[in-house]
Amino acid sequence: MKTFYLLALCMLIIVGCNNTGNKPTTFSGVGDNTEDLTSGTASSNAITIDFDDSGLSKDNVVYVGDGEFDYYKYDKAALGTVTVTLSALPKSLADIKNMKMPKGITDIHDIPYFAPALLVASLIERDADKEEAKSMINFVARNAFDSNQGAADAYASEWNQINQYTDLSAVASYFEGATKENNYTPSSPITLKMQITDYSYTADKDYIRLQIKSSAKSSPQFVSIKMEDKDGDGNYDFFYPTEFMTLAHSLGVYK
Repeated sequence: MKTFYLLALCMLIIVGCNNTGNKPTTFSGVGDNTEDLTSGTASSNAITIDFDDSGLSKDNVVYVGDGEFDYYKYDKAALGTVTVTLSALPKSLADIKNMKMPKGITDIHDIPYFAPALLVASLIERDADKEEAKSMINFVARNAFDSNQGAADAYASEWNQINQYTDLSAVASYFEGATKENNYTPSSPITLKMQITDYSYTADKDYIRLQIKSSAKSSPQFVSIKMEDKDGDGNYDFFYPTEFMTLAHSLGVYK
């Protein structure tokens, strides 16, 4: 079961991010669609994106560090494996906007799990069409390049560094079946598995770090996902990545 069972399975009660007391916040897994960015209707030949969260279970996560604010506790936190599948690689912003999504989800930002796969797909497209790849990343990151905040400068800097220094020939290695021996060609359907571990949670209740593995490196890579509660009601409304450069640079392949 992977529909609204996610609501119960991924419920988090986040307690005590500092010494000022408890502030419960729920993570329902599916956003409230307060700001849909997706437009258009999926056509019969649209790319399908789906997820399987049956590998998740609930457990308590507690971390106590050395600093005054190095303490956090998550009761009934979601831990385990989530698998995202794509029927094909999106090659344009239109492909992403018009994807066919699972029942109950109308926007890629409704859940935190789609961002890593779509960022990798966008980076793959970089060598074919830089501007299209940039627009794809911008959309996945909720228009970060167009933001008036510091995020716009940060994303522009990351994009410039990737274009100047990074060889992205191995970036598809985050997908299942893509290895050096087959020139990093993913299996079909396109599959990306991510882990949610104790280290996915931090003292900052508004972020979750999804762990993904590349066949090109021995250690896993974390993708930080912003979980935004727009109206302060304790429910997260949408989810988006806060950076993408580490997905490329962590592979250690440069021009």
